[in-house]
Order: sequence, then structure tokens, then C-alpha cells
Amino acid sequence: MRRVMIVDDEKWIRRGLIQSISWNEWGLELVGEASDGAEGYEMALGKKPDLLFLDMRMPGLDGKQLLAMLSQEVPDLLTIVISGYSDFEYTKEAIRHKAFDYLLKPVKKEELAAVVESALLELDRREAEKLKVSRIHGEGWLRQLLLRKGDREEPFIPSTWQTGEYALFVGQSDTFEEYGDLACLLPAIHEQLNRKKPFLFGGRWEYELMTIQEGSREMILAITGAVLDPKDFCKLHATVQNALKQAESVSFSFGLSMGKPEVAMLEEAYNEARKALSGKPLEAVGVLLFAEKNGMHLSGNYPQDKEDSFLWVLQSGNIQDAEQEFERLFASFVSDSTTVGHLQWCADILLHAIEKQLQEKDVRIEEICGKNTLMYSELIHQRNDLSAVKKLFKEELLPVVLSFYSHSGEKQGEKVVGELKKWLESNYEQSFSLHQIASSYYLNPDYLSRTFKKLTGKNFVDYLTDIRMHKAKELMNKTKYKNYEVAQKVGYEDYRYFSQIFKRKVGMTIGEYRKVIGQADH
Repeated sequence: MRRVMIVDDEKWIRRGLIQSISWNEWGLELVGEASDGAEGYEMALGKKPDLLFLDMRMPGLDGKQLLAMLSQEVPDLLTIVISGYSDFEYTKEAIRHKAFDYLLKPVKKEELAAVVESALLELDRREAEKLKVSRIHGEGWLRQLLLRKGDREEPFIPSTWQTGEYALFVGQSDTFEEYGDLACLLPAIHEQLNRKKPFLFGGRWEYELMTIQEGSREMILAITGAVLDPKDFCKLHATVQNALKQAESVSFSFGLSMGKPEVAMLEEAYNEARKALSGKPLEAVGVLLFAEKNGMHLSGNYPQDKEDSFLWVLQSGNIQDAEQEFERLFASFVSDSTTVGHLQWCADILLHAIEKQLQEKDVRIEEICGKNTLMYSELIHQRNDLSAVKKLFKEELLPVVLSFYSHSGEKQGEKVVGELKKWLESNYEQSFSLHQIASSYYLNPDYLSRTFKKLTGKNFVDYLTDIRMHKAKELMNKTKYKNYEVAQKVGYEDYRYFSQIFKRKVGMTIGEYRKVIGQADH
């Protein structure tokens, strides 16, 4: 039976979930429900659930704080976030901490069923993958230690690893290789480490070098010794880099955990080293990053305005415009200080924003692309360079999503321009700019300008001016307003400028026009 917990401060939401879940059919067991984050945290540590339903907005310890804590304490937990449409800022934090999926309130039974079934498939996939690793590589004690769940029995620890100090390196390639095989690099590294062993850490140390699983893009180097001199960590890193260079490998960077007093803490060290590695600047290669100095991996804000523009254009199905907006969006992800972790975080948010937009059309990424958001998120986190992350979106995701929108009958350009034309007919006297209007639609002004001209045959300023001149002529024909009053009523405070525009557009001065229609000059 899979163990389930529900954390939500609204009792009716908890009751609704409990009543909507087919417990026996799905092989699920409710092990606890909590009304706030603090209660949920203590319960999760004790119950060790497989699946957690979590509300993001709660008083006190809220959902994003709880999710961050549990991602460290119970890393195998699969979390389904429950949030309202207005809570997407919270949902971004959920994405950052690897929430599996999210449901929008009010929760619909069919959507709940789809998400739960997807979560159960993911749990089955993870277990099968770990079993496969175990069979292929044998029951290696370090691998068991790093991949174990909290309720698994302790693996056998070799006698040489039962006392001393411990630390762990995690290495990842700086650029992505589609068919790279790390296992073939390990013999060269072993040879160099064995040669250097007498000269590091006083010669009294042991190491384990491995990949975490078959096809993994991470190499792991765990070390133990009576005393691990921090100065030798850099020498050890240089030794590994020299071996990689001799093997003509692509460049690798490494994250290093803080020292640990117990071998059982190597699982914690593994997470620390990976987190340190996520703090690597995008342009850096072959570097060593220390956990205590690289705790944070976010190096900027998320460009929400550019995401809004991209998503709107994406719905139009226009390939060229979508590609241009995509390039602008990705360019805004990157600065001189951007880290790998920040790039991956931005890409994760974009991935889930595309998914959320598709859900409004009653479809999911998995249905049209063949992979769910968690699978794509894993692919994102295998890529540490900008070009590889962009390629994943441009070659796998965007073509399929664009095809869906182009065949779904969406004509967003026509819709917005039609709304704008109607609005101008009623609000022509107001002072505004195309940039302000574009912002109200979360659009790029250049894109709206091009779309407007394509659909009307005129640029925005000329179109608005024509409306104002038409309304001005109507007022002259049907009212006794003076010329300066007409100018003000159609949006011009400067009468002289109005008269110049009138002559250019109508082909005669205001006085000449009034004579034509039989009125004296006002």
C-alpha cells in the first residue's frame, strides 16, 4: 500500500480529497492529515509517506516552506500541490523544490484521478529503476546508502569506512553530451587516484568512485580518512581533472560536501554536493564548488513579463513569432552572474507555465509530447549549459505544442486586434500608447504592432488618427462646438497640432472643411 498524507488548513478541502480518492482501487492508505505546515512537518518525518497533497497558502509555516524542508528530509516524497489561480507565485516555489504536479482549486474529481494515477506510475518507475540499478551494479554498499529510503535497513559498511571523517564529490559535465558514458572514464580516474594516494591526506584514506546508476550523468567520489585536510581537497580535484584531460573527456565541474562525522551522513553529503554544483556560473568550466560557500543557486529574478508575452504568442501557433519571443525569454534568463541552478529553475518554471496553459485547453504536455513534466524536468536538470536546455525546448517541446495550438483553431492575434479596434472606437479621446495597451495584454509591443498592421493594413498611430479625424468631422457636421473644443473631444490638447494633423489627413484646413459643409469658421 502506498502511504498518503494531506496537509491543508481548510477542513472541507481535506474531506473532499479523502472522499474523492479511490483508496482500495489505487492501493492507497491515508496515514495522516494535518491542518498546518508545522503539524504536517512533524507528521511527515514520522509517517514517511510516499505521496503528499499540500496546500500552498496556510497560516504560519506555509506550503512552500514545508516543501523546501521536506525536499531535504524526505527526498523521495512525491508532492502534489493544491493551489488557486491567484497562487501561481507559490506554485513557482513548488516547482523549485521539485513538486510532482499541482491541482487547481476547486479540485475536479477527474483531474484528481489523472494526477494520482500519474503519480503512482512515477513511484513504480522509480522503484523499477532502483531495482534495475541494483541488479546491474550489484549490491554496492555506497550505492545502497545513497539510494535508500528512510525505512530501509542499514547497508553493510566495509570496516575501512566505519570510523573517521567523510566527504563526497559530485561531478557533472559542463556541456551536455547526448550519448556520453561516464563509466568508461572511471578506470583512468582510478589509476590517477591510486598513484596520488600516498601523497594526499597523509596517505591514510580510502575512496569509492562510481556512477549513481546506469546511464547516469553524475560521477561520485566519496572519501574517508582519519583526518581530511581541506587543503588536499583541491589537490584531489586537480588529480581527477588531470585524469579527465588525459582521457580526452569533456570538462567536468565538481561540488564538494561539507565534512561529515558519520558514514551514514553521506546521503546528506550527496545532496549538499549537488546543491553546491548548482551554484556554478554558466560560463565556468572545470571548477570545484564548496557546499558551505554555494548554498544558494538562484542568481536573479524570473522575467514574468517576457514569459507572458511568449505564452500568448505560443497560443497563436505562429512559429516565427513564437521562436522570436522564446529567444527573448531565454536571453533574459541569463546574465554574467547566472548559475546553472538558476537556469534550470527558470526552465522548470517555463515548463510548468506551458503545462498550466495547456490545462486550460483540457490537455497536458504528456498527452501531446509523450513525456510528463517530471520527466522533462529531469531532462532539464541533466543539462548544465544554456544551449542544451534551449535545444530541449526547441526540438522536443515547442514544435509539438505549436502544432497543437495551430490545429486547435486559436486565432489570438485576430481576437486581440478585434478587441482593440472596438475599444478605440469608444475611447479614442483618451491619452495612451501602444506600449501601455500591449502591457495590458502581457504582449511584446513590437509583436502587437506587427500583428495590428498585418490585420488592419495600418500602423497603430495612423489607425487611431483616422478614427479621431472621422469623429472630428462628425462633431463639426452635427454640433456647434468650436474648433479647439472639437480638438479636445477627440484627444488633442494642442489645437495647433490638431489642425496640422487634420489638414494632412483630410486634405484641407479646418476652415476650408467648414466652408464645404456650410459652416462658418469657428
